[in-house]
Amino acid sequence: MPGIQLLILEESIIIQHGLSAVIEKIPAIRDIRFVNSSRELLSFLKHITPGLIILNPCLIEKNHLKSIDEIVKKEKIKTISIHYDKIQATPSIHGNNTIDLSYSEEQIREVIRAELGTLQQEKKPKEKETLSTREEDIVREIAMGLSNKEIADKLFISQHTVITHRKNITRKLGIKSVSGITIYAILNKLIRMNEME
Repeated sequence: MPGIQLLILEESIIIQHGLSAVIEKIPAIRDIRFVNSSRELLSFLKHITPGLIILNPCLIEKNHLKSIDEIVKKEKIKTISIHYDKIQATPSIHGNNTIDLSYSEEQIREVIRAELGTLQQEKKPKEKETLSTREEDIVREIAMGLSNKEIADKLFISQHTVITHRKNITRKLGIKSVSGITIYAILNKLIRMNEME
């Protein structure tokens, strides 16, 4: 299957190179491009449609926000915001998974893999899919009765990443309820009955 083109909106060369070094280890990514401003981003999007954009929301000018958001929604481009601190204000771009710069390399890749899982699922024809190892981990914790926050804390990922994985699980299994996921976990030996007692 062809790889996914990723676009990064970030003006810091250090952050560009750091993210690139981490992301290059994800096999699904075939090409990484960089833009330094929302003007460059908008110009790029008018000619090329990447599968995923990682963006610094502080670089998006207000007069470009609406146009960028419209293209992202129309072309169904996945987006991830870079967060520098917990109180940073984030412009409203469609899709709002986040990468905190305090994350480890594996946590950053986890966020990206979650978004790529959603993207690849949307592009595939409907067929039965198997869960990834991480999705099986989350199914197990859901069956154990853990909340999104508890799962995030236990697996060292963000709550938003947990939610993204849960959406992928629902799409793959066609199961929306916790009880249904619990039954699936038991039938597929992801959890034993005595573990739930």
